[in-house]
Amino acid sequence: MHDKKRPRYDLPNAAPEPLRLVQRFVNTIDLSHDREWLNAWLEEEGLAPVGESELDRARVVRESIRGLLYANNRQGKPGEHLEALSAAADAARLTIDFASRAVVPRAEGLDGLLGRVAVVCLATMNDGTWQRLKCCRNRDCRWAFYDNSKNRSATWCSMQICGNRTKTRAYRRRTR
Repeated sequence: MHDKKRPRYDLPNAAPEPLRLVQRFVNTIDLSHDREWLNAWLEEEGLAPVGESELDRARVVRESIRGLLYANNRQGKPGEHLEALSAAADAARLTIDFASRAVVPRAEGLDGLLGRVAVVCLATMNDGTWQRLKCCRNRDCRWAFYDNSKNRSATWCSMQICGNRTKTRAYRRRTR
């Protein structure tokens, strides 16, 4: 899928680096229109095309992270989504690089990339920025967005799209 077909409503709510890597990974599927560009994203990150079994592994990690981001929006429980992220970290053979003072993956290819994503998740969980990355509460959307609000109360990826749809549905239910 070409970049032009990707939804662009995450731009006003783009996460700062390095958390943007996680946001871009989670947003490799548009659930409301059943479109996916995971393979294109992997290629953008420097990987050669991967097979279906590798894509399935990446999808499991992506949806586990989406579950964690949904929990950041006070929906669901985070504990049930940690296992896939831990498995990705194991496959990446994470190690400490004392020269750069960072946790780095030793694995190559897809495992290395998923390891980088896992490292960013862990680092941002520790520095406090993780809680600002959320998934839209609209169950049909669940797009990852960065909550820039002062009180961290944003619930939709876009007030003009999902917020408006949700509020309109609630209004129609009340007025029937």
